Amino acid sequence: MLTNENHYKLLMPSNVSAFENLAKSAAIIALNNFEWRFTTFVFYNMTILYGIDFFVKKYKKTLILSNGHFYPRYAENIHQYILFDTNLSNIEHMLKWMNKRRFDNTGKYIITCLSNQDCDEAKAVKMLWNYKIVNVVLLKTGESSNETDVYSYFNTKYDCKRIRPTKLENWHSCLFVNDEKCIKMFPLKLRNLQTCPITVSTFKQKPYMKITKGVPSGADGDLLLLIAEKLNASLVLMTPRRGFGWGKLEEDGTWTGSLADIYYNLANFSMTSASITLSRFSQFQMSIDYNTVSVVWVTHPSDLESPSLKLMRPFNFEVRIALALSFLIIVILAMFIKSKCSECVFRATKTIRPRRSLVFYSWELCMGLPSTRLPKNSAFLYVVLFWIWYCFLVRTIYTVFLIKALKTNKYRLDLLTIEDAIAADYEIGGGSALKDYYIDEPTIYNRWINLESNEIFPMMFNISNGQKFVIGVNMETFKLFQRNLSIDLHMLPQKVISSPTVIFFNKFSPLVAPINTILTQLIEAGFTSKLYKNYTKSRYRSRSSGKKKAINLVHYTGCYAILIGGWIISLVFFILELVAGRSRFTS
Repeated sequence: MLTNENHYKLLMPSNVSAFENLAKSAAIIALNNFEWRFTTFVFYNMTILYGIDFFVKKYKKTLILSNGHFYPRYAENIHQYILFDTNLSNIEHMLKWMNKRRFDNTGKYIITCLSNQDCDEAKAVKMLWNYKIVNVVLLKTGESSNETDVYSYFNTKYDCKRIRPTKLENWHSCLFVNDEKCIKMFPLKLRNLQTCPITVSTFKQKPYMKITKGVPSGADGDLLLLIAEKLNASLVLMTPRRGFGWGKLEEDGTWTGSLADIYYNLANFSMTSASITLSRFSQFQMSIDYNTVSVVWVTHPSDLESPSLKLMRPFNFEVRIALALSFLIIVILAMFIKSKCSECVFRATKTIRPRRSLVFYSWELCMGLPSTRLPKNSAFLYVVLFWIWYCFLVRTIYTVFLIKALKTNKYRLDLLTIEDAIAADYEIGGGSALKDYYIDEPTIYNRWINLESNEIFPMMFNISNGQKFVIGVNMETFKLFQRNLSIDLHMLPQKVISSPTVIFFNKFSPLVAPINTILTQLIEAGFTSKLYKNYTKSRYRSRSSGKKKAINLVHYTGCYAILIGGWIISLVFFILELVAGRSRFTS
């Protein structure tokens, strides 16, 4: 059994002064480069536990100490790491342990390696790149045990064939003063890829992405070219190896589509204007949003309204009531004139009771026929003149709106909400990602029909032919379908979602930071909004808006109905007058 004294000696490094220099150097770099609002994770080897005390006394900030038996519950929320060990082999075991527990490999890393022989900086490059760690500083014992050598990676130009470490010269001034070299030891990496290839997974999706001989275009395509140019990278496009379109999480836990390409490290990132869902948010890293996509419900329009009703279309319900009340007042006035009560009015005004029917006379004026006789009394004359003016305005406004009504077709009452579609026994479907938005609404979630990206246009064509189906699709795809095929579809006023557009990366991709920086510059300069306006500014014109149509007999159905109805009423009154005249003659 080991005594306490022997056990204490095992925990002490063989060269206390060398490790003390490493620990103090790591503390100084951390103090000048780490953000104090974040907790620092310190991972150490038990054999050098004694030397950790040098670092803790110097750093004096919030940290978590671990030797591999403890790790934070929310590991991916930690972004600052310091690793202490004696050689690269042990450090690789540390990185493997951290990678398995999903620590953030894009955070800031300070790696201290005690041995001079077993801490080769060139070998460390390959090890760090395997774990996609780029924001890293390596500290090792120099030729003299009293010196500490500091190396950094990817600081200047990126070489995709061979990555070389960069030794930071004269950094020892950091031990005494806060030099600028100490503060900027973690610059933004991978900003210049030196024409190295960068693979992007996407697919044809107008107006966002068009691919012609390997060259992208469209709103997303042009933006992708700008990003590649700013990164100084050669762009390589690939379409999904497995599945179609955006991709989804299958029941067996695997991914398909474009997202599968980045999940299985076949591509560097995916640019497909995909909406954000819970499964995508938890499994992938996302860039800042650079646009917004509105997803709407689309179905077929209802049946056309009969052209015979176009005569009544310029009048809504309130106007019809107002006009009916106007003529009702005329009828009441005519009945009053025929009554005995009106004799005192005519006697007081010294006028003669009109022989013509007041109702028929008013209708003549309303139809625009000229008046052969006007009242001589000024009071009655003003009433008639105001009635003529009122009828003139009604006829003029009606004629203007009737022309537009005759040129356009009107559909019967369309569906307004998705609940109306469910009540009408419509099928509901769209992209699998949209289904996640209705996980708390079983009436929609359980009857959802998943559609791949290549099935959306054929389904919309079937819908235009009358299929009882409501599809969730983004607004621009809906407009593009109508514009190209000149097919009328009905968009429900109720939206599905308005989702920000982002670029998807694998979890903790080192490309997120440089691409976010480029996107921020392009957004602030107005490039992203300009590109989307260029490819989505054209508006859809319905089939009936730009075509001249001949007037058919059915358009006059309302006119004939009024004419025939008038003849029938006239004939009825004529017969009644004959009957009344005979009875009066015989009496």
